[in-house]
Amino acid sequence: MYVACCQRFGGKYRLVVGGTGMLEKIWGKIEDAIIGVFSSIALMLVCYEVVVRYLFPAYLTDWGSEVIIYLVVWSVLIAGSPLVLHARHIRADLIVRMLPPIGQRILEFINLIVGFLYCSLVSKYAFDVVMFARNLDERSESSLQFPLWIFYVALPVGFTLMAIRYFIRLYRFIFHFDPDTMLGDEHEGDDVDSRIAKSQS
Repeated sequence: MYVACCQRFGGKYRLVVGGTGMLEKIWGKIEDAIIGVFSSIALMLVCYEVVVRYLFPAYLTDWGSEVIIYLVVWSVLIAGSPLVLHARHIRADLIVRMLPPIGQRILEFINLIVGFLYCSLVSKYAFDVVMFARNLDERSESSLQFPLWIFYVALPVGFTLMAIRYFIRLYRFIFHFDPDTMLGDEHEGDDVDSRIAKSQS
């Protein structure tokens, strides 16, 4: 028998399907940790660049901006995964919300299919780019001589994570459909508290 329950993550309740709650929690925490670390290092490098540029120009490196770009791109692409899971990407759904539930369900199903296929294709071709850069031993032009294939890995990693998230949403949409959380809600799970209260009354 299928079981759906609500667990409290990050101060909010969200729907957990089957026994995947703990796995998703760990997965989400790893993503958050990577994003936080990379973003913090990038911010510190930006501050260092600004201070050194005006006060101690002799200590200014030629690779600071380069590393900042690497860290920010990695952070942004990894952040796409939780955004997909919670349907928080920008959605032009003004017309969709005017449709009856069956119309919304069909369009959301198409949206999930297209999202999954797109992310899967981008991930595949991005992996080819990574291998091509690795075989060429392509490196940055700064004194750091950073192997660019490591930077390019952000693309297949980020889009693979998003593809997996789309697949999870698609699976739940097909087999465990819940109109309260899966139709046209950009902030899925934000108002679950009210639904829990209703179910307990």
